[in-house]
Amino acid sequence: MIHRKIIDPVLSRLGQDRADYFNRLVDRVERDPRTETVPNLVYLVLKETIPYLPADFPEDELADRLLDFVIVNQGRLNRVIHDRRYMEDPGRLAGLTKEFVLQVLASAMDQHQVNEIQTAKVRKAKTYRFSYPEGDEADFPYGDDDE
Repeated sequence: MIHRKIIDPVLSRLGQDRADYFNRLVDRVERDPRTETVPNLVYLVLKETIPYLPADFPEDELADRLLDFVIVNQGRLNRVIHDRRYMEDPGRLAGLTKEFVLQVLASAMDQHQVNEIQTAKVRKAKTYRFSYPEGDEADFPYGDDDE
């Protein structure tokens, strides 16, 4: 697809694992019918955001978030790229695309916290505690004889 040429230079600068992940993401986005309505915008947003996005986010979820972001912000994105100043300074798009990156990172952090809580619950479930009734310290089998 011709739009992929927008992202190929960004992908070529990534390490092998990240490049593989984002190639799979782009393949998924290319197959999604929603992309047909806003292809230029989808690939422009990807071009701007790939260097900052986590490569461990589920690809289908990231593709959905990307397409939702582009569709919801289509008017704002078009205003930026059709402004004469964008030709002079393509970095103007970054002000808007950073909102998408922040959404993804916030979601990744939330998921990380959920995973940490689940791990802590599993650890706690595997922790054994023993107690002895209070008041019967004299009968406690492991008493300190130094006293």
